[in-house]
Amino acid sequence: MTLQNQRKVAIFDLGNVVLDWNIDRISSSLNISMEEQNLLKKELFGHSDWLELDHGKVSEATVATRVCKRSNLKKALIERALFAAKNSLSPIDETLSLMRELSSNGISMFCLSNMSRETYDHIKGYALFDMFSGIVISGIEGCLKPDDDSFRLIVKRFNIDTSCALFIDDSLANIETAQRLGINAFHFKRSPNCYTEIRRLLL
Repeated sequence: MTLQNQRKVAIFDLGNVVLDWNIDRISSSLNISMEEQNLLKKELFGHSDWLELDHGKVSEATVATRVCKRSNLKKALIERALFAAKNSLSPIDETLSLMRELSSNGISMFCLSNMSRETYDHIKGYALFDMFSGIVISGIEGCLKPDDDSFRLIVKRFNIDTSCALFIDDSLANIETAQRLGINAFHFKRSPNCYTEIRRLLL
């Protein structure tokens, strides 16, 4: 993979690339039974409702009501889980260091993330967002990776030259869509080698 030298650009996903995302840790932090933890993983985090939330099609309140109806989980617990999920999104130190290095070397950075409007509203005050030249959040825009529309939207809105851009995401499906659309893409696995390779490509 070779990027053009002029105006290099990095496009970052958020979950498990810039921000920590660990469903097991979220569930265990609630101090509930293993049965309840497993139900949360299946009926909330692992259900198609979660994708609808990220897509901006439903609200957290609607999802909580749906989960409550199809399981024996209490609504108050579901609401606690939703808040714990938002609150768990802490910055990954190694990625922050990389972003600061890219910024200091004149590399423009953008964000393209699947995330609900409520979650983004909860975290948008993080200082790291100031490093992005543009941000596209699925729950606000109504388009969800790996659909083509998400990638076309960010490229068009911010006039990104794809020959100079590197898209960084932990989802292989998202990587494959980006590559099919002619966007250089790097499958992020949160390892030291990943950071080394991203630096090699962009710096």
